[in-house]
Amino acid sequence: MPPDSAYIRVRTLILIPIFLAPALFAQSHSACDLVTQDEANALLGGSANRLAMGAVACGYSERTLGVRLTITVTDWGASAKAVWDKAKATSMKGNWLVGDEAGMGTYAYGELIRRSAQSSAGKCGFEAVKGTKLITIFVTDSAEKQDIAGKKEMLDKLRPLAMKAVQRL
Repeated sequence: MPPDSAYIRVRTLILIPIFLAPALFAQSHSACDLVTQDEANALLGGSANRLAMGAVACGYSERTLGVRLTITVTDWGASAKAVWDKAKATSMKGNWLVGDEAGMGTYAYGELIRRSAQSSAGKCGFEAVKGTKLITIFVTDSAEKQDIAGKKEMLDKLRPLAMKAVQRL
């Protein structure tokens, strides 16, 4: 005798959450979970405003200094390394200072873009692959404000935070 429709509905309501729990759990973590407010404040040297941008991106902005910390996390599946390779190649073609970072995910590189005639604002950060995910964590500054992000000192200050963010992923 086939089960009645009420039985099928109850069984479906019980089984769907069991099968979807891992996917829902993974989607419930946002990029903002990877860097705390206190960590962003310490890095940026002030009281940063948190700028939530959905599950894949997060930012912290210290407006008086004109600096911003941006974190993005995307899942590329089996293509993660190829996407990372392309991003690294693009940075190298831009004549930015690019170097591999050991111990930060499976693959990682750091980059530094100094203010110049070609770039009115500075930028430094890291791009790393962990599993199928690609994380980028960058500090940028505003052209009208202090030259903060395009300096090796900021890249060195960001490195331990980037390592923690990748470990939390």
